[in-house]
Amino acid sequence: MSPPQRTATLLANHASQSRIQRTEQRHVEIRFAYSGKRSPAVRRLTMRTLPFLLTATLLWMASLSLVGAQETESALAASPVTAEALESKIAEVEAATDMPEEAKSRLIELYRKALSHLRTAQDNEAAAAKFEQIAERAPAEIQAIQAALAPPAETEPQTEPKSVPLEGLEADENTPLPALEQLLQKEQANLNTVDARRADAESRLAILEARPDVIGQRLADATQEREEAAAQRQALDEDDAGAVLVEAQQWELATRQVALSTEITMLNQELSSQPLRTQLLEAKLARDEASAEQIGERVGMLEELIDLKRRQAAEQATAKAEQTRRELKGMHPVLVELSEQNAALSRDVSTMIEQVKAQDEARQALEQRLEQLGADYQDAQETLESGEVNDDLGRILLRQLDTLPDPRAFAEKADQRQDEIANLNVRRLEYRSEARRIADTDATVERLAQPLQADDSTTPRTDQELAAQIAKLQELVQQRQAQLDQALETNRLYLGKLRELDRAEQALLATAAEYDAFLGENLPWLRNAKPISLEDIRALPSQLRAQFVSADLPGLPRLIGQELALSPAFWFVLVGAVVLLWRRRGTIATINSVAPRLGKPTTDCMGHTWRVLALTLLLAAPLPSLVGMVGWQLQSAGGGTALSHALGTSLIWVALHLAILLSLRAICLPHGLAAAHFRWPERNLKLLRTQLKLVIWPLAISALIVKLAIDLNPTDSGGTLAKLGLLLGYVPLSLFLYRVLHPQRGVLAHLRSSGAYPTVTRTYLIWYPLAVGYPLVLLALSWTGYVYTATAYSHLFLLTLWFLLALALSNALAQRWLQVTRRRLAYDAAMERRRAEQAEAEEEDEGDVGDLQFEEPDVDITALSDETHGLIRILIFATALGGLYLIWFSALPALRIFDDVVLWHGTVMVDGTEQSHPITLASLGLALLYAIGTWVLADRLPALLEIVLLQRFKMTAASRYTVTTLTTYAIIAVGVLLVLSTMGARWSQVQWLAAALSVGIGFGLQEIVANFISGLIILFERPIRVGDAVTVGDTDGVVTKIKIRATTIRNWDGKELLVPNKEFITGRLLNWSLSDQTTRLVLAIGIAYGSPVRQAMDLLAEAARENANVLDEPAPTVIFETFGDNSLGLLLRCFVGSIDQRVSTISALNVVINDKFNAAGISISFPQRDLHIDTISPLRVQIEQASHGDLGAQVSS
Repeated sequence: MSPPQRTATLLANHASQSRIQRTEQRHVEIRFAYSGKRSPAVRRLTMRTLPFLLTATLLWMASLSLVGAQETESALAASPVTAEALESKIAEVEAATDMPEEAKSRLIELYRKALSHLRTAQDNEAAAAKFEQIAERAPAEIQAIQAALAPPAETEPQTEPKSVPLEGLEADENTPLPALEQLLQKEQANLNTVDARRADAESRLAILEARPDVIGQRLADATQEREEAAAQRQALDEDDAGAVLVEAQQWELATRQVALSTEITMLNQELSSQPLRTQLLEAKLARDEASAEQIGERVGMLEELIDLKRRQAAEQATAKAEQTRRELKGMHPVLVELSEQNAALSRDVSTMIEQVKAQDEARQALEQRLEQLGADYQDAQETLESGEVNDDLGRILLRQLDTLPDPRAFAEKADQRQDEIANLNVRRLEYRSEARRIADTDATVERLAQPLQADDSTTPRTDQELAAQIAKLQELVQQRQAQLDQALETNRLYLGKLRELDRAEQALLATAAEYDAFLGENLPWLRNAKPISLEDIRALPSQLRAQFVSADLPGLPRLIGQELALSPAFWFVLVGAVVLLWRRRGTIATINSVAPRLGKPTTDCMGHTWRVLALTLLLAAPLPSLVGMVGWQLQSAGGGTALSHALGTSLIWVALHLAILLSLRAICLPHGLAAAHFRWPERNLKLLRTQLKLVIWPLAISALIVKLAIDLNPTDSGGTLAKLGLLLGYVPLSLFLYRVLHPQRGVLAHLRSSGAYPTVTRTYLIWYPLAVGYPLVLLALSWTGYVYTATAYSHLFLLTLWFLLALALSNALAQRWLQVTRRRLAYDAAMERRRAEQAEAEEEDEGDVGDLQFEEPDVDITALSDETHGLIRILIFATALGGLYLIWFSALPALRIFDDVVLWHGTVMVDGTEQSHPITLASLGLALLYAIGTWVLADRLPALLEIVLLQRFKMTAASRYTVTTLTTYAIIAVGVLLVLSTMGARWSQVQWLAAALSVGIGFGLQEIVANFISGLIILFERPIRVGDAVTVGDTDGVVTKIKIRATTIRNWDGKELLVPNKEFITGRLLNWSLSDQTTRLVLAIGIAYGSPVRQAMDLLAEAARENANVLDEPAPTVIFETFGDNSLGLLLRCFVGSIDQRVSTISALNVVINDKFNAAGISISFPQRDLHIDTISPLRVQIEQASHGDLGAQVSS
């Protein structure tokens, strides 16, 4: 078949299909009209079959119009003033000079109000006239539109398709491709215009539907306002009727009555004409939809014709390239290589053209699915809003829920599409680069012809042969240029189709997500099955046969055997499970052997707990892993049936339940994780073990039955089998919760006596009946027909139980870690004190040191543990609240009220544009949670962090304090940002606050901010640290705290001094222990004149060398410094390794020096003075023996 014949056949088939679709569409419209629903193409156009109703409506409207006109004319005739008179009065009052300003303002105000009333009345008259004109023209327009939309007369079907031109277009199969593309763009623009008109008509219809209620309310208000104006007008003082002010008031009230009367007439006219206006708008909408349908047909025909021409051009180019390649085979390599490249490029273009068509078809399929989904969504909304529902609606909506597109199915395709887009972009760059490189044909031919002209064995021997090859080369280059242009154009089309497909997919997924949320909100309140009865139980065997026998039950064992026999993963899991079962006793013995090591600081550690936890999980792993592996193999089987896939999914679900329940039972083993590590009471563990044995298998079998029944019969939510499965599982579960959670005899009874977790024990009257009764409520719902509700909420209930169990395990592990860490730190501290005491006992007593010694602050381990324990409790409680909210938020409509209450609107940047974002009550609650969480973390987390630093790192108290303080600041900063962001604050909105703060800082807050910044500098740069001995001004002491505003220094007297942080940055600071703890001691000793100086110096050096705290390097030095007034001055200079040894070493050296000097007979000189006596007048000197035995002198004259 030739290309023109194929084109004619294609167009004829397309036209035939379009006629069939239009006929089917009209049948659908008839069915919709008969059922009372709106048709997507013609909405509520049943008036074309009811001419009598149209005539009656016109007569009624004419009478109303006549009455309204008479009322308006009487109202205007009753008006005592005209607009010209009012304007004249306003000018007169404004020009008056003998009238008070207050009176002038009052009169002008009244005149202008009256003038405004008259203008409003004129507008109302014009609107009423417009409504009347529309009502008069509407029947003729409706009939004309209906005539245009009437189906054509039936003709005999054509047996052979004819070659028809594109209807309404000046184009056929001979039209060039560029002209067809321009024509397609024009038709697409027309389609967009019609779609815009349709959207406008639909929005106007929605407004019209709401207008009667608004008009009715406004009519009542306007009537009341008119009566009030009339009463006020009559109440004016008749004696002052001639006064100008009273006259103005009467005019204002009279014109107000006129405006209200005309408004009432206009509203009545609008209300009376609404049916016709609605019908006219619906008719225009139907016409636009018909036009859109026709234009869509033409667009489809054009697209198919354009695609056909592109494929034909690609096929011709490919065929030509292949022919050229075959012709040049065996010729010069340059020609052969270029011809092969052209052939490969032509094949790539053909592939892209095929992909363009495939992607376009996929997009159209997605758009059709989106349209169908949107229609289903709208129908469901309208049906539920009407309130007319029955049991069938629940099943219909449940079926639609089951057919919603799964986002996971589109995720892999979306990733592949993004990779393809990236590859196309790379190829486009390659095409453009090559096209620019060979744009100059002559230069390209000259460059490629150089090997042809080389003097080698392949060089042609004649000029004619060389010219022929160069001509062929030029032809190949020109062919390459054309192919590159075609490749770029096809690449552009392919990219466009991929992006369109991506947008259509995103729109479909967004609508599906919205519809899914809608169904999730409404399906729980709809009955989707009949209540269970004896007939249902009697029919259960037939139901089982219908579900399982028809699902190829006999072939299931063979399928299972085939899948498992060929699966290495299954055999690996099977071998592992057998090994675990074989080693079960040994694993239990290993768990029991760890118990004696616990509780002892030297042997206990968290490693034992983690090891036992892993072994406990291995004890529970064999059966769940085998069941889960079998389920996974059946679910992923390529040649499986509906029964095998459903059974596989159900086995995976059962494996999850078994893993949790068997793990809990293994945790409760004697001498196991709960007993030996968590110190849970043995009575509670025995109760748990006993009750778990009774509930594990009923729950597992119930989960298998319910899941399998629902997967095989989703329309009826599993039918009677699912209801009986819930009965099998939920009665034992309710008994289990009743016995385990009993406040006096359950596992939580010890909490009431110990006083731990008061929130749990005080609220047991709330959660205990809920926990016990909830499974029974779900069972009752399923038996009364709310099977979907029961199954959905049972999943959430079980998820809640597993979540709370995981929280309890996490809390126990955290408390265990805290206990081990606290015990270990206490043990290390005790050993450190013991070593210090032993070292102190080995030193000889060197006397009282006198001053307070510097030492690093001790860590209060008990206080840190208490704070960490409180933090763990708060985190567990907050996690519980957050987890329960996330689990139940989607299922409880009451929780969504927080998202519906809008407090204000903020703005967010999306793709560079500002968009409004509502700040709801949920946002306020989330911001409050952020604030509370920030406060708790800032208050409690530093204690936990300090414990971790103490345990894991050898850090000084100063380093730990710096880390915890900076962490606190970071938590506060992040919390403030989260709160502000949640409440909708943006930098553009709070920059005025920053400006105000800048001004405040410049005036009154600069000291506070300076101290804060200085505190940050101190923490980062660390010129001082907690525990450093410093000198600030005339104060010596030890740094104990570094806060935001000030630093605390404790002096040697134990008094605390608060020093602003700014002083440490801008002032002079002496840090005795910043980078080096080594410090020099200088001891000045004065001996009496006449003492042996060399011996004294040797004794000083000997005393320094004998002291253990004095460093050998730098070595001690002794110098004879000076001849003093009272003594010979000697200096001993030596170094000690730590600041805390300074005072004790000075004291020890002084004691030893004194002892050595006394033993050597070297005396320490006393202060003395020389007394010179004036000898001009002699003095009498008498020496006597004092009565107290001391030698004294008495001088008398």
